[in-house]
Amino acid sequence: MLLNFEVENWMSYRDGAAFSTTGSLERQHMETLAKIPGFRSKKALPVVAVYGGNASGKTGLFKAIAALKVMVTQDPGVNGILPIEPFMLEDGATLRPTTFDITFLAGKNVYRLVVEATVDGVSYESLEIVKEKGSIDVYERDMEKKPVFSFNETFFADLAHVNYVAKSTRGNQLFLGRAMADNVTELADPFLWFANVLELVGVGSDAWAFATALEKREGFLEFAGETLARLDTGISRLEGQQVGMDSLPPDAELRRHINELGQNEAVTVVINQINGDYGFEMFTARSVNGKPDIQRLSTVHIGPDGAEHRFSLSMESSGTQRLMVLLPMLFDLSGLGGQVGSKVYVVDELDRCLHTMLTRKLLEDFLETCGPDTRKQMLFTTHDLLLMDQSLMRRDEMYISQRDVHGCSELVGLSEFEGIRFDKDLIRSYLDGRFGGIPMLGEAIAYG
Repeated sequence: MLLNFEVENWMSYRDGAAFSTTGSLERQHMETLAKIPGFRSKKALPVVAVYGGNASGKTGLFKAIAALKVMVTQDPGVNGILPIEPFMLEDGATLRPTTFDITFLAGKNVYRLVVEATVDGVSYESLEIVKEKGSIDVYERDMEKKPVFSFNETFFADLAHVNYVAKSTRGNQLFLGRAMADNVTELADPFLWFANVLELVGVGSDAWAFATALEKREGFLEFAGETLARLDTGISRLEGQQVGMDSLPPDAELRRHINELGQNEAVTVVINQINGDYGFEMFTARSVNGKPDIQRLSTVHIGPDGAEHRFSLSMESSGTQRLMVLLPMLFDLSGLGGQVGSKVYVVDELDRCLHTMLTRKLLEDFLETCGPDTRKQMLFTTHDLLLMDQSLMRRDEMYISQRDVHGCSELVGLSEFEGIRFDKDLIRSYLDGRFGGIPMLGEAIAYG
């Protein structure tokens, strides 16, 4: 679970932004909060919603978490730069490091990772295990100190190997990622949390997540069809429809690969057909009796004549296709994917292309499955004010991003405002400007 995240000197957040999923003393919806191992007095929130106007900084938070995940899990190469986007509206800000500070539950421990970096390299990195009383340092890397690295000798079994890995860690690498590549197994839990638990769904996320789920998650196709039918998309189910090789792109390498498939091998092909956010086709090719068998994933609709009619995915609405991009997340968070509810999904614009009642239904369904023993979370940005409802979420699960006249963003939690009753109409207060985070619109330009 993600318990706390802070970022400073990042995009529009000059002075930093922070949110926490550690529950406050609020009494609403206590049944959805999760226990944190080793912490008797603290529980974790299953959701965090970030509201705000356009260009207020919501997507910036999403990109900050995405950048940190990339830095941990991917090697930029010898001459690669880091995915750092500092504040650019002030002289000198691009020369200062960007700071990431994240606390998360991985395995049986709560870890805190702090990273300071510019596009050229890492200037500081530390990892500690957080306890209810105090913490245990695991390692620290400070480019201004000699020696640069310091390690907890009782934490690592082979300190000589750890020191060797540290000396071979390049300036544009995080030690956490490099250590896992060199089999420092003591760091497996925090690394695998970034690699396998933390998932991101952006506005531009395409159908590959759906294709991967279809290929690797048992029962996903049935779940996807049933969910699409239940959510009033007009689709009764999904199924493969046999087509010829000429339905695939005219790619000689792809065709050669398909013709050389073994008996139990398969390849998935995704084609983005329409300019814009969505519009894709999906094919599965396998060898059957030595010949290529091409199946196009199709939606099945029941017409007024009672007959079944098959559509290609690109013929479906933008909302339906956006929902299909979200289906792997819904599958994982339901627990049907064998993840035992451990996933943490961060979604930019959860409501994009979706009707407000549908977005609310997705959130309600998720929250109904959350409880003391679950570890799953959905953190999202949204423009849908109808989700700003205390009958649905707690105040400490709601944040507002706002940008001042100087272009600096800040993140404010609704729990910081005093005097908000549990039955308060938050939407009206927000639109009245009490919480900030609303567009400051100028007068219309007179034409003619």
